[in-house]
Amino acid sequence: MHNEFTNLLPFERQRTLSRDYVLRVIVVIAWLLTAITCTAAMLLLPTYVFLAASSGAKEMRLANIKSAISPEDETVFATRLTKLSNNMAILTALANTPSASTIIRSMLAVVRPGITLSGLNYTPATPKSPGILILSGTSETRAALRNYQLALESVPLVRSAALPISAYAKDTDISFTITVTLAP
Repeated sequence: MHNEFTNLLPFERQRTLSRDYVLRVIVVIAWLLTAITCTAAMLLLPTYVFLAASSGAKEMRLANIKSAISPEDETVFATRLTKLSNNMAILTALANTPSASTIIRSMLAVVRPGITLSGLNYTPATPKSPGILILSGTSETRAALRNYQLALESVPLVRSAALPISAYAKDTDISFTITVTLAP
């Protein structure tokens, strides 16, 4: 035997019952959605309070920073930036020029038979004048002194090596001072 239920209600009443059933399901779903929404809102409330306090703290920090940076500080900053730019230009120029020790090493590396150096004086280059190295000493002969002057002029760092003509007045034991103008 079949276990089918026979619905003996009239068709109008059956439709009303099915509408009531659907309406009840919709109401239950609506209540569940409302409960879930309210629960989520209550769980988000601490996050909102935290973010509001954090935002207030950030706004106060920004106000402090803005008050700390005033137009007077901007002018001081601009002058300091100008000075730093000038210093940077000087440092860039220094990076391209050889150091004093490099110049002196290259001058002392020049072969100098018969020459005895007794002193040197280095004046670094400035924007208005080239660097100058003054070498002083004694030479055994005129030829040794002339060869030394020509050897100095062949060094790549040297623009010219000037020796006064009066240095050639003596034949031996000549005291001399050579002024070496350095190449930029």
